[in-house]
Amino acid sequence: MKMLTGDEILNIPEEDLPLLVLSFNYRNVISTLINMRKSSHYNHFMLFHRPGFFASQGVSFKEEPVENYLGHHRLKFWYNPDWTDDDKKQMQNQIKKWLVMGTVRSRYDWMAIIGQLIGVKSLQNPYTRICSDYADVLETVDPKYNLKHPAPNDVNNFLGVNPRYQIFGRYIKD
Repeated sequence: MKMLTGDEILNIPEEDLPLLVLSFNYRNVISTLINMRKSSHYNHFMLFHRPGFFASQGVSFKEEPVENYLGHHRLKFWYNPDWTDDDKKQMQNQIKKWLVMGTVRSRYDWMAIIGQLIGVKSLQNPYTRICSDYADVLETVDPKYNLKHPAPNDVNNFLGVNPRYQIFGRYIKD
């Protein structure tokens, strides 16, 4: 496992993308409470889909500059070294479809957070998503991906027990 610097992350070449990214904002009280409740190291999932930009679910699903996460987030990057160029293209096309949905159609599913906190994962608005729902981008290339309404730690656990996925690197601000 490689520890990445901010400069290395900013210079990950396009041919290495997309990467699956888990994060923890260690300055945010809500992030800390979620991690305590879930006994997890990460509370957010996003996709590193083009150099310098994550596709991330905030109030809506949109691009966020990587720099926004280099000051106070712990990051873990996953990939599958066997992904072909076609696999990566399929994933990238799905991410692009999600990004063009717009603010209203990609708004955050607040009901799902309540469901996650009380242990009822099926408590979700069927028309909206939370960050870790976007891990279903893997359905385009991995027939074994089977998570429904996952929390970020569920995605991390799925990737960790499947040997085809490897950690590309981690980032922790000094």
